[in-house]
Amino acid sequence: MFSQLKVYFQKFKQYKQGGKIHSDLDILLSSAESQKSLEDKLQWLVRLLQWVRYARPVDDHVDIEAVKMPVARLRYLLMVLDRNSAWKKETARILRAAVQNVSGIELYTETGLPREVGVIGETFDRMIMKMLPTPPLDHELGYLFWALFPDKKDPQWLTAIDHGTFDKMVELFNYEIADEEQIWSHLIRDLEDALTYLVIQVRAIGLSPGIRHRLDKKSFRESAFFSLVRSLDEFLEAYHNEPSSVLERASRLRLLIWECRKELVQVHKHLDEYGVSINLVFQIARLQAYLYRIESLIEILLTEKVDVKKVTSFLATIVEENQELRSVGTLISQNISLLAKKVVERAAETGEHYITRTKEEYRKMVQGAAGGGFITAFTVYIKTGILALGLSGFLVGLFASLNYAISFVIIHLAGFTLGTKQPAMTAPALAEKMNDVGSEAGMNSLVDEIAHLIRSQVAAISGNVLMVVPATLLFDTIFFFLFGRHIMSHETAHHSFTAVDIAGPALIYAVFTGVLLWLSSLAAGWGGNWFALYSLRKTLARSPTLITVFGKVNARRIAVFFENNISGLLGNIVLGIFLGMIPEVMHFIGIPLEVRHVTLSSGTLGAAIPVMGLPYMETWEFWRAVIGIVLIGVLNVSVSFGLALWVAIRARSINAPQQRAIVRAVFKRLVRHPLSFLFPVGSTVVKTSSEEHA
Repeated sequence: MFSQLKVYFQKFKQYKQGGKIHSDLDILLSSAESQKSLEDKLQWLVRLLQWVRYARPVDDHVDIEAVKMPVARLRYLLMVLDRNSAWKKETARILRAAVQNVSGIELYTETGLPREVGVIGETFDRMIMKMLPTPPLDHELGYLFWALFPDKKDPQWLTAIDHGTFDKMVELFNYEIADEEQIWSHLIRDLEDALTYLVIQVRAIGLSPGIRHRLDKKSFRESAFFSLVRSLDEFLEAYHNEPSSVLERASRLRLLIWECRKELVQVHKHLDEYGVSINLVFQIARLQAYLYRIESLIEILLTEKVDVKKVTSFLATIVEENQELRSVGTLISQNISLLAKKVVERAAETGEHYITRTKEEYRKMVQGAAGGGFITAFTVYIKTGILALGLSGFLVGLFASLNYAISFVIIHLAGFTLGTKQPAMTAPALAEKMNDVGSEAGMNSLVDEIAHLIRSQVAAISGNVLMVVPATLLFDTIFFFLFGRHIMSHETAHHSFTAVDIAGPALIYAVFTGVLLWLSSLAAGWGGNWFALYSLRKTLARSPTLITVFGKVNARRIAVFFENNISGLLGNIVLGIFLGMIPEVMHFIGIPLEVRHVTLSSGTLGAAIPVMGLPYMETWEFWRAVIGIVLIGVLNVSVSFGLALWVAIRARSINAPQQRAIVRAVFKRLVRHPLSFLFPVGSTVVKTSSEEHA
C-alpha cells in the first residue's frame, strides 16, 4: 500500500514540476503527428510553451534572462520548423485546431476579469480555483490561457516579441491553407459577441442602485451607461454594412466610454465624502476593468492590418490580469485600500482634537486627562469588586467589559481623555499632514505636528497617572476610616504588583494591549464611515418614531449628537469589550494572554500601596513594578501608534524614501530642541534653520 502511495506521490511531483523539466525539441516536434484528439493537441501546445519558456537557473537578480531567453527560443523554434516541413505542417495543424475548435468568448469576457458580483463571492471563487483540479482545455480559450501562460514573467517576454518573429508566427498559422480568413473568422465572431456581453454587463452594473444613486442624474436614461448598448449596436451595424461611417460610430462609442469613466470619478468623490462600501469599491473596479477590455477589443476589431504591438500588448495584459485573478491577496489589497483610506480619515477627524498645539491646549489636555484618571479610579475598584465575587470566567469577562465600556463612554461624553486611546486615533491625523513632505515647508510642518502629538501623549498619560493614583489612595483612605479595612485584600494587592513586574510577562501583555487599542481605533473609524455611508444623520433626523417621541428639534439634535460621537462611542465600547472579554476568551482556549493598560494598572497599584504599607515601597519588587508601569505606558503608546501610523501611511501611499526623510527630520529636531517633544516651550512652532538664520 505504502509503495503504491509513493508511486502516486512521485507521479504527482513530476506533474507539478512539468513546467520546469526540459524536453528535447526534436522529440516534442516529432510527437505532434500522433496528437489526434483536441485535448491531446492542446496538452502538446502546453508542453511546447513550456519548452519556449524554459531557461537554465540564473541568479535571482538577473531577471532580464527570463525575458530574452523565451523570445530567443521562440525564434529558434520557428527556424527549426522552417527547415522541417513535416514538423511545420503538424504544428500549424495543431495551432489552427486550437483557434478553430475552442471558444474565444470566455477569453475575451472572463479571462483576467472578475467573475462574481461581490468581493466576498469573488474571494471564495478564487480560493476554490486554487483547490479544484484544472478544467479540461478543450472547452474554452480562457482555460487554455491558464495552462499556456502560468508564469509571472510571461507578460514580459510576450511584449518583447519583435515584428519579424510575430510575422513568422502568423505565417505558421496560415501554412499550407488556401483561405486564411477562415481561420480567424471564428475569433472575430467571438470578439463581437464578447463586446455585446461586456457592454450589457457594464450597463447593468452602471445602472445598479449603488452606482446610480451616487450620480447627479435626474433619470437613469441620462447616464452614459444607459446609452452604451445602443451605441455598440450602431457601431457593429456600421462595421458590417456601412464601412464609411464605422470610424465615426467607433468615436461615439469611445466618447460614451469616456463619459462612463467620468461618472465613476463622480461616484468615487461621493464615496470620499459620504463613506465607503467595500462591495461598491469592488463594483467600481469591475466596471473599470470591463471598460478597459471593451476599448481593447474595439481597437483590435478596427485594426485592418495586424499590429504587432497591439496584439502582443493585449495578450500580455490578459495574461497578467489572468494571473492576478488567481490571487486572493491581490483582490483584498486592491479593494481594501479605499476602505482603509476612508476609515483612516474618519479616525483622523476624531483624532484631531487629541493633538495640542498651544500652551492653553496643553493645559486643557492635562486637565482632561486628570478627569479621565479620576473616573478610572472608580473603574479600578469596580473591577476589584467583580473579581472578589468569585464568578466564572465568562461572567467576569462580561461584567469587566461592561465596567470598562461604561467608564470609557463616560470619559468620552464628559470631554475627558484616556491617554492610551489617543495614539491610535492621532496617527491617521498625522498621516494627513504627509501629503506635502516633498517641500521643506511641508516637512517642517509635519515635524511640528509630530512634536505636538508626542507632547500631547506625554500630557495625557501624565494627567491620567498623576490623578488615578492619588484618587485611588483617597477612596481607600475614606473607606478605611468608615469601615476600618482596605478595599483590596492583601493577596489581590500583592498580585497587582507582580502583574506589572518587569521580570514577568507584563511587557508582552502591554504589546498585546497596544494591538487592542489600535483595533478599537479601526472600529471607531469604521463606525464613522458606516454612519456616513447609510446617511444615518438624515435618517435619524427624519425618523417618525424620534419625531413623535422627542419632537423635530430634538430628533435633529439626536442625529447631530450621533454624527459627532458615533466614532468615539463605538471605539470606547469596543475597547471596553476587548479589555474585559478577550483575556477570559484566551484563558478558555488555553492561551495565557492578558491585558496591561497603563492607566488601569497605575490605578490598581495606587489602590494596592496602602494595603502593602510604606515599608514595601523600599523593596526592589515595588520598584520593578513602577518601572513596569513606565514601560507598559511606552509599549501601549508605541505599538498602537505604530500600527495606526503604518496603516495610515499605506492608505496614503507614502513611499520608503519619504518615510526615511521623515525619520531623519524628526531626529534632527529631537537633537536641536528635545524639550519641544515634552512641553510647549516658548513658541508653539519651533523655527526652522532657515528662519533662525534669517
